[in-house]
Parts: sequence; structure tokens; C-alpha cells
Amino acid sequence: MDELCRDEGEESVRYPNALARFLLSISISFQISLVILSALVSSFLLIYTPWVGHNPIIYVVPVMLSAWLFRRTGLYLCLLFLFLIFWLFHSMVIGSLLLSNNDIIATVVSVFILLTLGLLVSAQREASDYADDVQEQLQTYSVEQQKLNEIKDQFLQNVNHELRTPLTAIYGYLELLLEHDDQLNNEIRTTFLQHAMQSCDELQLLVNNVLDTMGIEKQRQTLYIEQIVVRDVLFEVLERFDPQSVRRHDIYVDIPDYVVVLANAQYLRQILRNLLSNAFKYAPAGTPITISAALYGMVVHPLHASPEICVRVKDAGPGIPPNEMSLLFGQFVRLRRDTSGSVRGSGLGLFLSKQFVEAMDGRIWVESEGIEGKGSTFCFTLPCVVHPKVEAQTPLSDFEQFRSPLPIN
Repeated sequence: MDELCRDEGEESVRYPNALARFLLSISISFQISLVILSALVSSFLLIYTPWVGHNPIIYVVPVMLSAWLFRRTGLYLCLLFLFLIFWLFHSMVIGSLLLSNNDIIATVVSVFILLTLGLLVSAQREASDYADDVQEQLQTYSVEQQKLNEIKDQFLQNVNHELRTPLTAIYGYLELLLEHDDQLNNEIRTTFLQHAMQSCDELQLLVNNVLDTMGIEKQRQTLYIEQIVVRDVLFEVLERFDPQSVRRHDIYVDIPDYVVVLANAQYLRQILRNLLSNAFKYAPAGTPITISAALYGMVVHPLHASPEICVRVKDAGPGIPPNEMSLLFGQFVRLRRDTSGSVRGSGLGLFLSKQFVEAMDGRIWVESEGIEGKGSTFCFTLPCVVHPKVEAQTPLSDFEQFRSPLPIN
């Protein structure tokens, strides 16, 4: 019985509410036509049904419709026109434009009642609109929360996989050294230690990327900018890379010694390290990787008050599919081919690179045809120093050590 009563109550609430929603969903021309039609019907009743009485309260339906459909503006306009119609009709009936005292009192009371009902309906419409806005915001927040949960799950999955790989390598080499130390010669022992250190470098890069992701907004507020020779920073980055990874490729450097930018040294190192790390991972062994820097464009960019330097990292890897290029610099984003491939990645490197570049008033993008072997060119700009106060300490001859690829079996 309780359930039956509850169902009947829900039906009584649902259907009027559905009718009110339906009225809001029809076109504006139908809404106006509906108000006019209700006003005509009320006027007909006012004229041809004397038992109803010549009272403006008869216009309650068009007034409530106007208040619901057009809110207070519609309510006031409807009351004004209906009052003029009633006044003209009443004047025709009594043969005078002036109303008697009793008629004035009855009209004022009726208009007051109509106005009160209209304001209540208008307030209900505003409350309904507010509830709709809240519901829409809640749905938006729900979708955003779902996306955040998906990003969090993807992040945990990626980081878990990324952490396990270098940790497993470190543990494995240390275990070999511990169990078979007396059976290993110095060369093998050194090799094991080098591999363990390389895994430590990978682990450190991952941890730095995760920490930078969490603290980048705070770091922007206290970012130290200085004049930096691009060639010197590039040499530092290459020197600290795993020699095995570097020598699997033929590194070409085309950066004049006078190329100086306004940047943060830590950020610039991290950008170059992320871009080169991707090139080493995705480009086949023995293929060239070119790092160049030059003045960007023939003239100063109209959106920038000073000239810019464009740094390019070009590889001969598989390239970037055009339909995924716009997503490449998103947080935790990896290409479809990489999610099921053997190349590891957290999806943070390019996202952080974009944040770092933009924090230094630069831009970053990728140029690629998405064709295997033609590779990709990652480009980023930084403000140029026209008359630098620093000089390059690294000659181009120092980069020759990176142009000796290992023999490929």
C-alpha cells in the first residue's frame, strides 16, 4: 500500500513537471502563440460567460504561462497588455472610460493576485533554471572526476611499469655481483656496475619527471632566468647520457657558438634530455640524430618583442601519426602504437617539456609526416640574446665523440 501511494505521489509530481519542461523545449514562436491563444480564450470567457464575472482574474492562465516561459519580463508585459484589453472591454460595457470605485478596488485586487501568482511562477522558473545549472555542473564535475580517475589509474600503471624495469635491472646486476663476485673479472664487474648506474639514471629521470609535474606551478613563481649558451648545455646533457644509448646513433650538432638564449638552465637541460631520450628510444640504431639551433624566421615574430632562437631535434624514427599529433604534449599521453609496444614511457616527458618551454616564454611543437624512416623534428623556441655577455666553452670538435656509432649485429 505504501509503495502504491508513493508511486501515485511520484506520478502526480512527475507529469506536471514534465509538462512544464515540455513548454520550455518548444520554439519561441510556439510559446508566444500559446500565450496569445490562452489570452484569447480568457477574453472569450470574459465576454461571453457573464456568470464568470467581469474580473481580470480570468487572465490567470496567460499570466502564469508568460511568467513561466518568459520570466519577469514576460510577466510584466503580459499584465500590461491584458490590463489594457480588460480596461477597453469594461469601458465598452459600461460606456465610460472611467471605472467606478468598486471596479477600481476589484481590479487592483485582481492585478495584485495575478502579479503575486506570476512572481511565484517566475521564481519557480528561476529555481528550476538554477537547478538545471547545478545539475549540469555536477555532470561536468562527474565527467572531469572520471577523467581524473582515468588519468590517475593510467599514471599509476605507467609509473609502476616504469619503476619496475630499472629497479629489476639494478637488483639483478647487484645480485649477480653479490653471488658471483669471485668468478667475475674486472671488465665484467665494471660492465655490470655501469648497467646498474644507467638504470639508476633512468629511475632518477622518472622520479624527477613525476616531482616536476607536481611542483611546476610553484617553480614558475620563482623561476631564475639567465643568459645560457645552448651548445654548452647540450654537451652537458649528452655527456650524462648512457654512452651505449648515445653511440647507437650518429649525433650531428649544428649550433653556432653565438647562439645564446634567456632561459632557466635546469629547465633547458630537462627539455633537451627529454627530447633526446625519446629520439634514442624510438629511432633505429645507426640512424642520425641532428640537433640544431638558429634564429627563428627571417624577422621578429609579431607576437614577440624580441627575436627567438629555435632549437630542433630531428630523428629518423617512425614519425608521429597526424591524427595523434595534437595530443602529443598532453599529460600521461602515449601514442597508440607505444601502449602495446616494447618502448617504455610514462607519458610525462613531452608534457613537462611543454610546461618548461612556456614558462620561459617559448613555444614547442612537432613536425612529422608520420612516415616510417622520415622521423620527427621536435622544435622549441626561446628568447634570443642579441648581445650576450657569456661565451661558449664547448667547441664543435668536442661533439665528435658522439659520432661513432657502435657496430650493429
